[in-house]
Amino acid sequence: MKTMRAVVDWLKSDEGGRHQPPTGESVTPYSAVVRFAGEPWPTGAAWSLVVKKIQANAPNSWVAAVHFLVPDAPQEMLSEGRTFDLYEGKKRVARGTIEQPVANAS
Repeated sequence: MKTMRAVVDWLKSDEGGRHQPPTGESVTPYSAVVRFAGEPWPTGAAWSLVVKKIQANAPNSWVAAVHFLVPDAPQEMLSEGRTFDLYEGKKRVARGTIEQPVANAS
């Protein structure tokens, strides 16, 4: 699967997001429904994006490795410069921008 480096900014609770970002470092990876800018809201199945923190730029801003949860997802959507939103149910919890491929992604 394609793994990309992204900057992920977690929305604060007063912005409608989470009280705090997930840890991003557990054995069980964080995943959420993703919506890419310019794409319609999915009417059927939605794709989930796995987010693993590489480093924190600030408490609510990460550099992260991201990839789709399943291999048959549209990998071409993970391209440099694409922006996306992460959702937990109907609640938008983060915004992100894809930067570049992750070297030696496993």
